[in-house]
Amino acid sequence: MRRSNVWVIFRREVRDQLRDKRTLFMIFVLPILLYPILGIGVLKFTEAFEQKPRTVVVVGAENLPDDPPLLNETRNGFNPALFDTDAEAQRLVVKVEPPGDPWSNADYRKKATRAGLADAVVPVPADLRERVEGKESFSFDVDYDSADEKSQITYLRLKEVLSRWKEGIVNRRLRQDKLPPSYTEPFKIHAVDVATAAEAGGTVWAKLFPFLLVMMSLTGAFYPAVDLCAGEKERGTMETLLISPASRAEIVLGKFLTVLLASVMTAVLNLVSMGLTGVQLARGFGAAAAASGVHRRPAVVFAPPSLDSVLWIVVLLIPLAAFFSAICLALAVLAKSMKEGQYYMTPLYMVCLPLIFLTLVPGIEINLFYSLIPVTGVALLLRALLLGNYALAAQFFLPVLLTTIAYGVIALRWAIDQFQSEGVIFREAERFDVRYWIRHLLRDKEPTPNGGEALFCFALMLTLAWFLTQYLAFSGLGTTTAGMAIGQIGFILTPPLAMAVLLTSSPKRTLRLTIPEPRYVALAAGLALALNPLVNELRPVVEWLFPISAEVEAALKEMMAHVPDLPTALILFAVIPAVCEEFAFRGFILSGLEHGHGTRTAVVMSAVLFGFMHVLVSLFQQLFNATLLGLVLGLLAVRSRSILPGIVFHVINNGLAVLTGVWVLSASGRRFAPWLYREPAQGLYHWWFVAAGLVASGLLLARLLPARVKRPKPGAPDPDLSELLPAGSPTSHAR
Repeated sequence: MRRSNVWVIFRREVRDQLRDKRTLFMIFVLPILLYPILGIGVLKFTEAFEQKPRTVVVVGAENLPDDPPLLNETRNGFNPALFDTDAEAQRLVVKVEPPGDPWSNADYRKKATRAGLADAVVPVPADLRERVEGKESFSFDVDYDSADEKSQITYLRLKEVLSRWKEGIVNRRLRQDKLPPSYTEPFKIHAVDVATAAEAGGTVWAKLFPFLLVMMSLTGAFYPAVDLCAGEKERGTMETLLISPASRAEIVLGKFLTVLLASVMTAVLNLVSMGLTGVQLARGFGAAAAASGVHRRPAVVFAPPSLDSVLWIVVLLIPLAAFFSAICLALAVLAKSMKEGQYYMTPLYMVCLPLIFLTLVPGIEINLFYSLIPVTGVALLLRALLLGNYALAAQFFLPVLLTTIAYGVIALRWAIDQFQSEGVIFREAERFDVRYWIRHLLRDKEPTPNGGEALFCFALMLTLAWFLTQYLAFSGLGTTTAGMAIGQIGFILTPPLAMAVLLTSSPKRTLRLTIPEPRYVALAAGLALALNPLVNELRPVVEWLFPISAEVEAALKEMMAHVPDLPTALILFAVIPAVCEEFAFRGFILSGLEHGHGTRTAVVMSAVLFGFMHVLVSLFQQLFNATLLGLVLGLLAVRSRSILPGIVFHVINNGLAVLTGVWVLSASGRRFAPWLYREPAQGLYHWWFVAAGLVASGLLLARLLPARVKRPKPGAPDPDLSELLPAGSPTSHAR
């Protein structure tokens, strides 16, 4: 890749973007105008909301005791001594109604409150004065509408007023009985807030900045990406660019840097404008608080973040913007027009919003699992930094940074692959016709599925898993043996089988239904046995990093309790999963991914999907084991050109876990297990077995991998595993 060509493409795209009025407005003008207008609106709406008094109807005020007084002298409000300031007392207006119809009627009070005639109603009992004098207990009914926010706020204020009035009654009784105040209040709680002004302000910014950082970097990347790809197709300049001396990868990298610059600039200017607006809000709230006599100044809450926090924002912004820029560029290439490109923004937002909303849930903190999730890890890490939790953030800074960069590299690679496809670059507008689609489905089938159909199969499996799991739980079959078998067959096995029959002309080739050479079956069995000590060693490490909750452990024990015997357990947890998952991932999905990618890429992608399937429908602790084993299973399927070795490997791997758990608890297991395991309960072998398994696994994998990979000549494409297969094989044909 030549840097000079990338630099030329980058300068060209930047100049084009600076000529576009919409881009200039979105990046430079909108942030300057938007947040000051929002800030003014917030101040005015807050002032209007706070200054509007709320009405409380008191029915039978003549029954109230004179000491201590609940109402003021004019009986149009509550006693000012029950409030911290006079301004707070003025926010509750009292309307006194005499006893009798209609306000004494409970049904009328409810209807009047719901109709808005009063924000709250307090009916005073007729014998209240006598009860107070007789030192009896009494209760107050307060009618309010919890569905109305104004009524709910009025109730909370009124509740505090009545609580302070109750304290006054208690103090009066203590004076009459000549008892000290400490008789009913042995101690007081004095809250000492140790947070500094910067830390208090950081709590607000820690909620706002991560959300805005994600949204602004995504928005700043999407519109320029659509203009640089779909816009060029509409303007007819894409062909001119493609015949230039720059390679496709150099073109993509130049466009990527342009989109990255736009994304970073948009996010930075939005955050700067919002920060300056926050300072003005702090001053406005502070002035209003000082005028009203409120002791706690809201200016502290809106204090700007520290300089350290700003630096962390910039550091995390660049990899996040790079990730979004690559994703948006890859999606924008698919669009034929600007209008079509806008349609892709909605699903992108729908995917990102749950990832960012997770950071707003109270109690959620950054950990190793969240640090591996795109978007969520960056947002949680930024929140920890803004809150000043540097010790916590330091533990996960590198995992978040490295995974975000890795996701960005993968997305950029995807964008380059999109540019390499002529069918994507010069795609025409597609019209959907049901008759043509059915005719194409019946007559123009290909031997194997394509990558889109493979990914659709994976998405369909997840969707069916959700609905089928809900149905089984509702019907009471969720934890039964029949329910577990139906679930695996229903959402794992059924979609690939149905799609192989409907969408391909050779289901046998798609699902790799061939008899393999015996050596591959033996190799699969040997690998399953050799890798078992290593798999068992990895499991406690993963569970230490990602502990299993008590609820999940209880659910697993309940599920195992419904398994009647060992043969049933082997069928449910070894045979059925092996058959279903191999047909799905090493059959249909791997064949589809091979259609448009190299074999190595297809194997890795199918392994990653295999791991995420276990995360989404089982335990996320299985992600690493399932992904690593998915690589081995993919290699077995590619090299043997059959699904049978993978099933053998899968059955042995799962069966060993089931057998170990049962055997260790048996009488013979308690006697002989220490000879094999150093920790029988965990299934951890002695170290010499682990070392032997490591050596044996290495030798067997060396037999499985190609014996020799030729180094490509300069300018020639990189070889992959499919080029080493015999001509005419299914995988080589898919290439």
